[in-house]
Amino acid sequence: MTIVKELINKSYYQTIINKNKTGQPIQVLGEMYMNEKENEIPDFSSIRFAQGEIYFLSKDYEAAIFKWENVLNENLKPWAQKNIADAHFELNLLELAADIYKAVETDSEVLNMEVFLQLFSLYKKLGKLEDAADIIKNAVNLNPDYSCVTDNAREFFEEYKDWGNAVELAINEAIRTKSLSWFAVVEGYVERGLTINIEPSYFSEALVTLFTIDKFRFERLATALWDSYKQSDYYFQWLKEINHLLHNNSLEGSYIWKMFPTRFKETLDELISGRYLIKDFTEIIQNHFANWMKIFSDSEPLSCSAGIMAWNEFFPSQLDASLVSEAENVMKSSSRDLNGLDDGKRLFESIKKWANEEGLLHELSLFVKPMMEDSNLEELSSSKLLYILKKAIGFLIDKKVEMENAIIGNINLNDELLVKIGGIHHQLNDMEESKGEVFATSFEIVKNQWIQKLMVKIPETLRNCSDMVTVDSDFGRLHVELNEEMNRRIKDYMENTAMMDFENAIQRWLADCEEEFKSSQVYLNELSDSLNNICDEKEIELNCDFKVLDDWKRDMDRLTRGIVLFEKENIMLRNTPAQLLLKSAGKLFGTLSKNKEKLHSTYKNFIENADYSQTAQSIIQPFLQQLDLFERSIERDIRMFFSNPFEVLNRTSEEAQRNIEQNKESLQYMRENPEIFRDPLTLFELKIRQYELMYSMDEAISGQVFTER
Repeated sequence: MTIVKELINKSYYQTIINKNKTGQPIQVLGEMYMNEKENEIPDFSSIRFAQGEIYFLSKDYEAAIFKWENVLNENLKPWAQKNIADAHFELNLLELAADIYKAVETDSEVLNMEVFLQLFSLYKKLGKLEDAADIIKNAVNLNPDYSCVTDNAREFFEEYKDWGNAVELAINEAIRTKSLSWFAVVEGYVERGLTINIEPSYFSEALVTLFTIDKFRFERLATALWDSYKQSDYYFQWLKEINHLLHNNSLEGSYIWKMFPTRFKETLDELISGRYLIKDFTEIIQNHFANWMKIFSDSEPLSCSAGIMAWNEFFPSQLDASLVSEAENVMKSSSRDLNGLDDGKRLFESIKKWANEEGLLHELSLFVKPMMEDSNLEELSSSKLLYILKKAIGFLIDKKVEMENAIIGNINLNDELLVKIGGIHHQLNDMEESKGEVFATSFEIVKNQWIQKLMVKIPETLRNCSDMVTVDSDFGRLHVELNEEMNRRIKDYMENTAMMDFENAIQRWLADCEEEFKSSQVYLNELSDSLNNICDEKEIELNCDFKVLDDWKRDMDRLTRGIVLFEKENIMLRNTPAQLLLKSAGKLFGTLSKNKEKLHSTYKNFIENADYSQTAQSIIQPFLQQLDLFERSIERDIRMFFSNPFEVLNRTSEEAQRNIEQNKESLQYMRENPEIFRDPLTLFELKIRQYELMYSMDEAISGQVFTER
């Protein structure tokens, strides 16, 4: 078909209306329809298709759909189906429209492109952004030259920040079209940091393409990628990629490189700044030097060739002999700059930065200060500064050995500390156990002696109450009076004698305990000193909890106050047979004088010979319970007294164990990865050698390639 444009714009009707016909298109098409009916085999497809267009343009979408549904012509039918979907789109029946679009079957690339673009618009309207992205990518893949399709795709990806697809589109179009405008789009994405997570090899074909088109734009894009990857984990992959690319493409020619010479020099300076390990960039160094030699500007041949020769001295056979020979020839033909002070100062700052990261800056400053002879960097000559830097590096190399020895010493110290702590821990256990037994036993003795004395003195006091019984006593009430007097005398005894005995005995016991506690603390202080002699960086204090003693004093004080508050005992008012008999006899015969003598004798004999042990136990029992409770808590309180020393020992032991493990890990890491400390210093040495070659230090200096350590 040659009327594709009309089909796209829905102006097909204009191609079938006879130009000699006048009137409205819908009227003319109606007449054509009636005329076609007169034919033996009428074909209404083109007329119906055209009528559908007129109805569509008049926004009578339902009529348009009806006409297009009846188009049977095999060429027009797919377009009619697409137009039916367009009508549903206009009616906002989007899901139905999408189904109809997807059902269109055609070999026409143009029709497929139109369907893709309509679906793209539909999916955007529905908010189905993933579907929209897929369909516009299909359109671009089918025919990227189709009107505005790549521009639409780029606009969509950028609007919705779909940077992965945006970059892919720009790269593919830049390679396909070789258009500098698309390369500019790629460069813009790179500068905005949108490509930082894409592997460098992804850009290789685009870079090679741009290299053949415009070397200045190639430099700009490569430099943008260089800056971007410098901040990512892909940096060394990028360096490998760009050096490989340049190595495989001819760098000779009339083009004067504007950005690369400085970039190659800065990159080499960075690689050997001490920030990276040598193994990280050994693979790229040959191509890096080789490419630099081909592109350096007039101001940099000395730096490049000196770098090659210095590298070859430190790492023989890593560089091609031809490259080293070329560098030697450049060196011979280059004039020397006698002042390398600026380079030396920059290197000095790099060394100080590295020393600071390793915790060695203060020691390094003290080391170099005498060599500075009270002058600042500005007043030093280049040769003097490089000499100082050599000495500084030698000092730092020696420090590595010291660091390893310090770690070993720290491990040994903490091992010694652990052994000492273990011994003290056993001693403390023994001390805690023995003190608990001694204090509990001594308290039990005090308690038992006091209780035994009470068991004697209370009955004795009660028996002495017989002196109240006389012939003239009122035997009818004597038992009541005796009970009152017995309680009074017991109370007096407990308050004024028993209490004082108890207080005196307890005070002696507490004094003995305090002395023992103090003695224990003195001993623990000596043990603390022995621990602090091992680890002199901090004070270990094994302080016991003397609050335990204060608690004991408070408990004993409370107990003595309890003695005063004891309850009255029912001594003579019990209903025992003997007491009932006495009471009854007293009431019956107490008024008869001839019986008083007998009652007097009986009462007195009863009081003096009664068993008061039960009464004594009743009086003692409340105090005995409290004493037993206190006694049972002694060993627990002793553990409390020693709890802090145990905690300190355990904490110090755990810390020492952690220190041992950490130091062993550090030592193992240093021994398994010696390059982490060694490589930066080696590269500093290499840098100094490069400067020596560049600035023609006198033979006495340049010949000392780090032999003075």
